[in-house]
Amino acid sequence: MKDYNELVRRSIRKDFAKANFKRNGRIPKTPHPKHTRRVVDLNETSGYARFRRYIVGRLVRIVESGYNGGYWVEFVRDADRDALNAAAGWSKDKRRFLLDGVKFDE
Repeated sequence: MKDYNELVRRSIRKDFAKANFKRNGRIPKTPHPKHTRRVVDLNETSGYARFRRYIVGRLVRIVESGYNGGYWVEFVRDADRDALNAAAGWSKDKRRFLLDGVKFDE
């Protein structure tokens, strides 16, 4: 039984050694200022298509790329974010949005 307990402890130590807690804990990186873009168009198949008027023409900061395409963005101006959250009925604390099918200005 002693060997089994030692084997379990060693396995747990290996799991913790392999884990990357900063990525798993999602510590956000500070976005570079050049990642600030204006939204020019939003595709009709996007999940946010019905909120197009609150997104198109707004200044957003690209935080990171999405896993299946798209971009995680934050609004530069809080008033734009608050307007979208109010229109959608979301909490005022929602800050990041996954925009898919979006075009930015250059």
